[in-house]
Amino acid sequence: MSRFSMLLTVTLLLSWTASAQGVLSDILSGSLIKPEVGVYAWYEVKDTESGKTLFLRQAIVGEKELKGKTGYYLETEVLPEIGFPIIYKMLLTGPASSPANVHEIMVREGGGAPESLPLNILEGMEEPAADGTRTSNGMEQLATPAGDLEAEHFVVESGGETTNVWVNEEIRPTGIVKMISPDGELLLTSYGIGGKDAESALERPITPEHNGDVNVHVEAGPTKNYQGKKKE
Repeated sequence: MSRFSMLLTVTLLLSWTASAQGVLSDILSGSLIKPEVGVYAWYEVKDTESGKTLFLRQAIVGEKELKGKTGYYLETEVLPEIGFPIIYKMLLTGPASSPANVHEIMVREGGGAPESLPLNILEGMEEPAADGTRTSNGMEQLATPAGDLEAEHFVVESGGETTNVWVNEEIRPTGIVKMISPDGELLLTSYGIGGKDAESALERPITPEHNGDVNVHVEAGPTKNYQGKKKE
């Protein structure tokens, strides 16, 4: 997986953008917006360095009571155009930027069996806030494959680099509509609740083509938007 793809996955799952504050920090840390089992969002991710494209799905695929708190299983599936999918699933009771909120971590690569990861891999993940600025440019209309959406545009300046993020709290589970950084771009392609996209892929049956050293070719991204209409 490329540098940007790995960075993006880690950002969404385990770490946080130190320069981000408030709502942006919550979104990038894996904080869930109005969590509900069954919500999902698909994204197209373009890597500037390699020019490659991958597809990323996030969904809340279950819940579990933990000492008076409701924990939610946040699953992230990364599908390269060529290669094996990688699936991460975490049980969260709050933003993943705090290891105390992460209660289970599971991962599955390609056709391999799901594996549980020790929580001590999160040690040292929390970082002190770095110098940086976050500015809201207000609400903007965005044309996306999921339809025209209104989103708040944040500009984050940190370490001499600029990242633009557009967020909408109706796009669950994490609110991200679009992101542009020096390393690449992310764009929402579909979102919704229920159906196959809301189901966990971690226990998906292993097919024969996943058992050997065979690349899996992904022809296209998701084909439905929130209303269930096929993309033209």
